[in-house]
Amino acid sequence: MSARVEFNGSSAVLSGDLLFGTVLSVRTELEGFVDRAEKPIVIDFIRVSRVDSSAVSLWLCLQRRSKSREVLLTARNVPAELSSIARLAGLDSLGLNESSGGL
Repeated sequence: MSARVEFNGSSAVLSGDLLFGTVLSVRTELEGFVDRAEKPIVIDFIRVSRVDSSAVSLWLCLQRRSKSREVLLTARNVPAELSSIARLAGLDSLGLNESSGGL
């Protein structure tokens, strides 16, 4: 399954598989979303089916971009697998905790 993103105001809702072969298809769209943001934004993982370490890389990229533009970025509905990968990589502070709203 491919990865997709839908925009709804200040939120981007991800769906499908965020894997090595699919994550680039949404990266450019999300980077543009961050670039256009004038207020805090939310990346919602509610419809994501599967993830690998590429999803963590995507989040790091979006964090760097939002920080450079002084836009608050928050993760919502983080899949347990994504939270586990971040924790195993020693990246607990990324705001990818499945129980929290994000940063």
